Amino acid sequence: MPAKVLQDAKDALQGLNVEKILQIYADEFLFEDTSAKQRIVDRTILREYFRRLFAMPGVSFSDIKVFEAEQFAALEWTWGGVNRSSGELFKVRGGSVMELSEGKVRRESIYYDPQSALA
Repeated sequence: MPAKVLQDAKDALQGLNVEKILQIYADEFLFEDTSAKQRIVDRTILREYFRRLFAMPGVSFSDIKVFEAEQFAALEWTWGGVNRSSGELFKVRGGSVMELSEGKVRRESIYYDPQSALA
């Protein structure tokens, strides 16, 4: 059974819930979107990141699998939606690697190929 923070992360992604996903992060955190070359340590900027992501046309997160250890976790997921430029549907497989501390995510790095979503 996944730790509560990991279940909350999964539920927030599937529900596209910005406020719920923000609650999984520790007071001091690092969120790193490696494909976009973004490093976020400010909750207001992270809120805007997820608002933009969850507002994309047809956006969804599915096939979420959680793998956890004592201080680390990994999530696999499928990000889907409609490409704003082409209008074509896309699906992108990706993963998140998380460092956990005191029931919160202290660091998360996400990995995916954005080509079909953003091209």
